[in-house]
Amino acid sequence: MNHVAVRLERTTDRDIHDDLVLSLGTWQHVSDSFYFANDPTTTATKNVPQQLAGLLEQWVELVRELTPTGGTVFLPFDFSDECTGWLRVKSQDGRIARVEAG
Repeated sequence: MNHVAVRLERTTDRDIHDDLVLSLGTWQHVSDSFYFANDPTTTATKNVPQQLAGLLEQWVELVRELTPTGGTVFLPFDFSDECTGWLRVKSQDGRIARVEAG
């Protein structure tokens, strides 16, 4: 089994398009933070880091649900007009997981 890093990075704070990069090993997907800033109750781009932190906190909670017995969870990472992107995290034993992007 290969161990690979999963990384979500915001490449700039000056724009909300093509500024998020999700890396899973050598695979990368570029998306927009626009959908995290598109909230009429916030101050748009100023709150994007907090919105992304909230997303990562949700990821952690979902992955923790896999222990101790295993299972499958889906982690959203791209919210676009035409589609959404998700990571599927599957564990048979609650210790080791397989992560697939789709």
